Amino acid sequence: MNLGEQIRINRKKIGLTQEQVADYLGVSTPAVNKWERGTTCPDISLLPALARLLDIDMNELFSFREELTELEIGLFINELSETAQEISTDAAFTMAEKKLHEYPRCDSLRYHCALILNSVLTLNGFKDEQAKYEETILSWLTQAAESSDDRTRLSALCILASKYIQRNEHEKATMLLEQIPDITIDKALLQATILTRQESPDAAAAMLEAKLLQTLSQVQSYLYRLLELEEVTGHCDRADQIARSTVQMVQTFGMWDYGSVIPMLLLALYRKQKDESVRLIRQTLEEAQKPWMFQESPLFCRIPPSGASGNLGKNFIRSFLAEIDTDEGYTFLRDSDELREVLSKYRMEV
Repeated sequence: MNLGEQIRINRKKIGLTQEQVADYLGVSTPAVNKWERGTTCPDISLLPALARLLDIDMNELFSFREELTELEIGLFINELSETAQEISTDAAFTMAEKKLHEYPRCDSLRYHCALILNSVLTLNGFKDEQAKYEETILSWLTQAAESSDDRTRLSALCILASKYIQRNEHEKATMLLEQIPDITIDKALLQATILTRQESPDAAAAMLEAKLLQTLSQVQSYLYRLLELEEVTGHCDRADQIARSTVQMVQTFGMWDYGSVIPMLLLALYRKQKDESVRLIRQTLEEAQKPWMFQESPLFCRIPPSGASGNLGKNFIRSFLAEIDTDEGYTFLRDSDELREVLSKYRMEV
């Protein structure tokens, strides 16, 4: 990280504008802007005051550190994502590699760079660029999976195992999964008890709501997979029952409505029902466009909407369109004019 980046990141960290920094130091706002862009540097006489203003020491101001803080990583990852979306993935990878050269021992940075760039390539369906950068992403994840930080290591192992499964390298995936411990203790109820006894029942309820939402999403994924397995093994009656149970669960717990269409779509795809598959693909895309008002449910009313919640539908649609383009399960639909018309419409919208 250069001096300009350090000034900008720490200024934002403490909530100052360029104008405020300029006012405190007795310089012009354009001067501060030039510092942050790396066009010029502050006068040496201003450096002690600048360090005090940014609440850092001189070593940190000049980036003599081996690690970045979580906030600094978060800010960089946001910029990385914007670069990938607004400029190009090539520019984003160059940006990530430069930062990793500056902080070669920051495993969390390496993991998050791999995670965000892998997600961007997957969601946008950039096949050529996925192939181009696949080995780079695998290398970053492999290094992060050897981190001494448990959270970074386990997260990297999970993503890495998923990627090897996608590549049909099942032995490697199994070896990685064996390094991930099974978690048998659910701390949520104990944490809720502590919060309640600390006279924070609302905080306890909010935590349980978030845990419930996470658990329901996981159960939903299990049911989808179980349905597929019953269909593959020829137990069609069981698959039908699981599909109905999944639809009922989605409706009972107020989950996103497109989740009640997916089970029927999976059945139609496995049974090669062309017209029904196209109809359900259209319905899935229509439901994904509708906002999920989870706060209206008594089960999730305390979960605050995030800034990214408005993009959930678009992200799902991008991922779904990429899956239709690449997954062999959709091959029998490739010659459908109706499907091409549907996909063309949604590609223009996202």
